[in-house]
Amino acid sequence: MPGPEDRRDRKEATRLFLAASVAVLLLIVVGGALLYYFTDMIGSSDPFSAGLGLKTAALISFGVSFVAILIMTVVSGGDAIFGELPFTITGFLLFFVIFWLMIAWIF
Repeated sequence: MPGPEDRRDRKEATRLFLAASVAVLLLIVVGGALLYYFTDMIGSSDPFSAGLGLKTAALISFGVSFVAILIMTVVSGGDAIFGELPFTITGFLLFFVIFWLMIAWIF
C-alpha cells in the first residue's frame, strides 16, 4: 500500500516531468525561430550588406540567452527557479548583453 512519501515522490516526479517537457517544447520553439532568422540571413549572400544590426542581434541574443539559462536551470534540478532567482536573472541579463553585443559586432 503506498504511503504518504510515495505519493509525494510521485507528485514530485510528475512535476519534474512536466517542467522538463515544457523546457524541451520551449527549446524547440526558440530553435525554430533561430533557424528562421539564420536561414533568412544565409539567403542574402551579398558580402557588402549592412549586417544584422542591433535590433535583430537583440532578438537572437534573447533566444540564445533564454535557452542557455533554461538549460542551466533544468540541469541544476530546478533549484535555480526558487532559491536563486536573483542570480538567475542576473546571469540572464549578463548573457543577453554579451551575446547581443558580440552578435552585432561579428555579424
